[in-house]
Amino acid sequence: MKKWYLVLISLVVFTLIASACGGNNNNNGGSASNKGSDNSTAATTENTAEETNAAAAEPEAEAAPALEPVTLKWYYVQFGLPQDQETVAKAFNEMTQKLINTTVELVPIDFGDYENKMNTLVASNEEFDLVWTSSWAFKYNDNVNKGAFMEITDEMLDKYAPTIKSSFSQVAWNDTKVNGKTYAIPNFQTFTKTPGFVIQKRFVDKYGFDTTKVKTYADLEPLLEQIKKDEPDIVPFAMNKDQSMLNEAYGLQWLGGVHYYVSDPFKAVDILETPEYKTHVDLMKSWNEKGYINEDAASVADLKPMLASGKVAVAQDFTLAPGSEAGKKNDFGGNEVVYAPIAEPTFTGVTPTMNAISYNSKHADRALMLLELLNNNSDLFNLLTFGVEGKHYTKVGDNTIKIIDNSGYTNNTGWIFGNVTNGYLIEGQPADTWERVKKLNDTATVPALSGFNYNGENTKAEGANMDSVYKEYAPGLETGTIDPNKYVPLLVEKMKKAGLDTVMKDRQKQIDEWAAANGKK
Repeated sequence: MKKWYLVLISLVVFTLIASACGGNNNNNGGSASNKGSDNSTAATTENTAEETNAAAAEPEAEAAPALEPVTLKWYYVQFGLPQDQETVAKAFNEMTQKLINTTVELVPIDFGDYENKMNTLVASNEEFDLVWTSSWAFKYNDNVNKGAFMEITDEMLDKYAPTIKSSFSQVAWNDTKVNGKTYAIPNFQTFTKTPGFVIQKRFVDKYGFDTTKVKTYADLEPLLEQIKKDEPDIVPFAMNKDQSMLNEAYGLQWLGGVHYYVSDPFKAVDILETPEYKTHVDLMKSWNEKGYINEDAASVADLKPMLASGKVAVAQDFTLAPGSEAGKKNDFGGNEVVYAPIAEPTFTGVTPTMNAISYNSKHADRALMLLELLNNNSDLFNLLTFGVEGKHYTKVGDNTIKIIDNSGYTNNTGWIFGNVTNGYLIEGQPADTWERVKKLNDTATVPALSGFNYNGENTKAEGANMDSVYKEYAPGLETGTIDPNKYVPLLVEKMKKAGLDTVMKDRQKQIDEWAAANGKK
């Protein structure tokens, strides 16, 4: 039997002792060379989950006591705080103390509070070690520009997280770079975007609706009209205040902090001034007037309670992940769903979910070792993701579980913690789900702008002002609650006063420079 994990721990311990780094390595210098040039984003670890866990459990693998004991503090987002967090944290720390002599203070924060709380903690210079960050919440680029995160060099990855380094392709690592440097570790999950709609299967079957013909929002109209007419207790199309339109329905794309037409990827556009945006909000206005959209769409932040009631026929989704229908079934009140994708899968990068090391962490080495464990130790990953067997879930197959209702720990958010392909499958998910995820990551189209990340440091003031204006008007427009003929021109006018033209000029300048430097034009 291979003892890969034993070898890793032994090498790490030897390196720590030889370099006298102990548990207090705060190295954030140097530049990453990021060797490798293949375009595959699939995992390449050699050990199986069984071999990893068996090796970690063997007595001779307990090299961890040679490491000095340290405590890490890890902030991460959750969608509702688990009631039984203490039970999971205790079991988690029993494992991390044994494996790397590390105690982890796990600090989940509810999504609605996450950004504000983390911004406050960073501003107050609080000392912690790990923090979840992304391109869409507690934004990665913004925090790098603030100096909130530590640079993670190639040398650090080689020492403390070699399987993480090899799990991602050059294309993926390029996506993490800001000014040529990496400041966070991506979580291995679906790196692709397949936008479209989630539809309750019972309505598809009842009305004989052909989902394969759905390529735009307008293609849903016949089904929504039928449901509104014949299903008085059902919301035909559910939205919340933060659901912007699916750009791909109109030949547009959002990547790296800019909008562009798929047919002209090197030209940044202001989506609010495009005819496609006006077409979309006009359609949403008509849907709202016809009663297709829930009345509180412009104000409601969380659709989960409405979906869970089973009284929603259709919702939009930015990432129709392979094998995720089982999870969506649970979201839709136990009703089976079908997907209606509107575009081919594209590689959209790894920045949607990452974990960064705080710039003031005193234990960067141990933080990386923890993330390395979550990348290859399925027992540890599943514990943090699903909780304790018999208490929070039951096994119904070799690698399949059933969540216990109201158990107090139903996270199922492994994409926040590490490599999801280490995770159990939820009852109803196909056995080949993780193989499909890896294949999709491997074969999805890589956009021309992949690797570009807009740096808004020079336009921070304008960006903040624009964000405030957008949030004032966009929810009403994009849920059809307010009149587009009146408010689209007003929104554009106010955005320009906030600095839109300056930001657009800067975006285009950076695209031109990036394209020239990378031989794209």
